[in-house]
Amino acid sequence: MSRRFFHSILVAGAICASISYSYSAQEVYRIGKQDVLKIEVAGDADFSRDGAAVSDVGTVSLPILGELKVEGLALSEIAELIRNSLVERKLLTHPVVSVTMKEYKSQSITILGEVRNTGRYYLRGSERLFDKVIEAGGLIPSAGDIVITRVAPEGTLNLTIKAKDLIQDITPLKSGDVIVVQPKEIAQVFVSGEVVSGRPLNYVEGMTLSQAILMASGLNRFGSKSKVSLKRVVDAKETIVHVNLADIEKGKAKDIPLRPNDTIIVGRRIF
Repeated sequence: MSRRFFHSILVAGAICASISYSYSAQEVYRIGKQDVLKIEVAGDADFSRDGAAVSDVGTVSLPILGELKVEGLALSEIAELIRNSLVERKLLTHPVVSVTMKEYKSQSITILGEVRNTGRYYLRGSERLFDKVIEAGGLIPSAGDIVITRVAPEGTLNLTIKAKDLIQDITPLKSGDVIVVQPKEIAQVFVSGEVVSGRPLNYVEGMTLSQAILMASGLNRFGSKSKVSLKRVVDAKETIVHVNLADIEKGKAKDIPLRPNDTIIVGRRIF
């Protein structure tokens, strides 16, 4: 799967993820401290609140009813609690109560590393790693393995997910998770000896020996085109191929496609 195709799937997945929130998140979400609720009692604004924040002791303050303990309850359970309280206190006979989320604030995770927007994100029910990576703008091209660090009763756990497996991964997130998208390892080739700028070069599929030497700014004044060596390790065995760069440039010999971790050494010519 190409990188461009993979990222297009992440973007398309954002649409599906946002739809899933509206249908399922509120059914499974348990209210916690700092969450903000919208409470509506049909036809009676006196008992309604547009932004009822859950206090540090897990309660919301409502007109006339006072403090109600809501921490740990689902939205439907809170609506039933308010309805019963209104009836028991003979404030309303048949109240119709609806409770919806206005702001998710009680369960947070942190996403760092190779995503478009790092930072803190709030869980909206049972969400997967894929859901929150989408919310963080998706992976950037340099993304590699993803590590979830989680504090559990048995100690700190580190869960590793391959970037290529992200879409299929079903790992549920938990409040307090720290997600680090690590940079992927970038393969390199090495150019040394009598070149102007001997250094490691990022490997690009299809690059050749002569191109790598050119990327190292070519031979210096001591460099010999007839004394170029290509060192390669395959299955723990090192091989060395001697190359005449002049023949490659003249078309008398084929350029050599490089592999990750190849080393090119340019020898010194004799004056």
